[in-house]
Amino acid sequence: MAYNSYFANVISRLVFLLATFIGVAYLLVNTSRFFTVFFLSVLAIIQIISLIFFLNKTNRNLARFLLALTEEDTSVIAWKDRIEHTFQGLHHSFSSVNEEIQRIRLENEKGSILLQNIIDHIHTGIFAVKEDGLIELVNKEALKIFDINGLEKLQDLDRLQDGLADEFSNLRYDSGNILHLSLVGDERMPVMVQVSAFKLGNQKLKLYSLQGIKNELEANEIESWQKLTRVLAHEIANSVTPISTLGAGIHRKLSQVTLEKDGGMHIPRNAAADLLQSSELITQRGNALVEFVDHYKSFTRLPDPVMVLADISQLFENISRYFSEELQHSGISLSIEVSDELREIHADPNLMEQAMINLVRNAIYALKDQTGGLITLRGKREGRNEVVLEVSDNGPGISPPIQSQVFIPFFTTKQKGTGIGLSIVKKILNMHGGSIHFQTREGNGTTFIIRLPPYLPD
Repeated sequence: MAYNSYFANVISRLVFLLATFIGVAYLLVNTSRFFTVFFLSVLAIIQIISLIFFLNKTNRNLARFLLALTEEDTSVIAWKDRIEHTFQGLHHSFSSVNEEIQRIRLENEKGSILLQNIIDHIHTGIFAVKEDGLIELVNKEALKIFDINGLEKLQDLDRLQDGLADEFSNLRYDSGNILHLSLVGDERMPVMVQVSAFKLGNQKLKLYSLQGIKNELEANEIESWQKLTRVLAHEIANSVTPISTLGAGIHRKLSQVTLEKDGGMHIPRNAAADLLQSSELITQRGNALVEFVDHYKSFTRLPDPVMVLADISQLFENISRYFSEELQHSGISLSIEVSDELREIHADPNLMEQAMINLVRNAIYALKDQTGGLITLRGKREGRNEVVLEVSDNGPGISPPIQSQVFIPFFTTKQKGTGIGLSIVKKILNMHGGSIHFQTREGNGTTFIIRLPPYLPD
C-alpha cells in the first residue's frame, strides 16, 4: 500500500495529544507543580486547535480540487499536487477521474462542434427558443432568411416586422404554417414554418424550422402557366386554323365572282354552295370557341362551398339515378359500398355532387367499348377519422404518357371533351380542404380516391 502522509500526520498528532493528556493527569495526581500542569494544558489546547485546523485545511484543499475539476480551472494541476502530497494513496484514483473528466469534456466539445456544423450546413433555417423567449440555438440559414447577423431573443424579430414575434409564438405545432416576411421595399417572401416542442433538462423549448418557398412557388406557377398556355393555344388553334382555312377558301371563291353591268354579282351554283357551307362551318367553329371560353369561366368562377352535414348514401343514390338510363344503355353496372361508420360528410352537397358526376362520367367514357363494365362508389373512414370516397372502374386504365396530365385544365383525350372535368373536381376538393389522386394500371382499371379532413364540430 502506498504511504499516506495524511494518515501518519493525524496519528502522530493524536499520539502527542494523548501523551500530553497523560502527562497532565500524572502531574495532577502525583505532584503539585501548578505551572507545569498549566503549561501542558495550554499545549494540549494548542494541539487540539492545530489538529482541527489541519483537518479543515485538508478538507478545503480537497473541496477546491474537486471544484476546479468541475469548473475547468487551469489551477487544477497545482491543487492536484497538493492533494496528492497529502493523500498519496489517492493518486491513481484522482488521475483516473481527471482523465475521464477531460475525455467527457472533449467528447462534449466535439459533439457541440459537430452539431453546430451540421445545422449550419443544412439549407433549412433552424432556431430554438426557451420559455422566456431567449434563443438557445440558431443556424446560419435562419439568419440568412431573416437577413440579420444575430438573434438573441424572439422579440428581436419585431425589429424586422411589427408583430412577427407574436406570429411565431402563436404558430400551430407540427403544421406547415406559411408566413410572409417583409423584405426590402414592398417585396414579401413566403416562408413555410414547422414547429415542435421538446424538453432540455427542466427547460421547455420550441424548435422552429424555416424553409423559403418563393422559388418553389414561382417555379410551380410558371410551370402551371406553361401547361395552361400550351392547352389554351392548342384549343384555340384547333378553332382558329379551320376558320382561317375556310376564310382563304371563301376569298378564292369570291375571286371567281363576276360583276354584272347593273352592279350585281353572278355566283356560280357550285361556288355558292361552297360559300354557304364554309360560312356555316365558320359559325360552328366560332360557337365552339365561345363555348370553350364559357367553360374556362366556369372553371375559374366556382362558388364558395356552403358546408353542411350531407348524407353520403343519399349522395351516391342521387348519382346512380342521374346516370341510370345512360348506364343501362351502355350495359354498365354501378355498385355502391358505404361503411357503417360513415353516415355523413361535412361538405357542400351541390359541389360534391358535381365532382362525383364528373368522375362517374369519366368512368363511363373509359368503359364505352367494354363489355361487363362496372363502376363502384365507395365511402369509408381511415386513419384519424378521415373520410375517403372512391370511384372505381374496371376499364383499360390510364396510359402512362398521360397520367401526369389528367388534372391539367383543358387537357382531354375525348374527341368532344372540354378537358376541365377533373380540373374542376380537384379545385372543388381543394376548396373543401381535401385532395384527390388516382391509382391505375393498364388493363386493370382506375380508382380515383378523394380524401376529406375529419369533421370537428365547434
